[in-house]
Amino acid sequence: MPDGSSVVLDDRPIKHTITVTAALDALIRDYAAAIAAQDGLAEAPPVEKLVPIIVERFITTDRAFQAPVHRVPPTVPHEPPPHSRQSPPSREREGDQPTIAGSE
Repeated sequence: MPDGSSVVLDDRPIKHTITVTAALDALIRDYAAAIAAQDGLAEAPPVEKLVPIIVERFITTDRAFQAPVHRVPPTVPHEPPPHSRQSPPSREREGDQPTIAGSE
């Protein structure tokens, strides 16, 4: 089993189809125009070329994702079956109100 230091990443392109809101599309196109202006490009990069770069940059700089905790599979909250739950103390049962001395 390899120790991880000699792992070769698979760089084959995988095609994904995503749907974004019109507002997000406008933001992505504005971002592309800003990049073109900043880099002195004649035209903005096409969205389909820009989005993978944005996603990769986001993932590689996301501190929470870089934390070792993200490698642990998420735990699925387990709730015991209803019959195995303990009954709450009588004061906490639905409808029961604590009795205040002299209010009976």
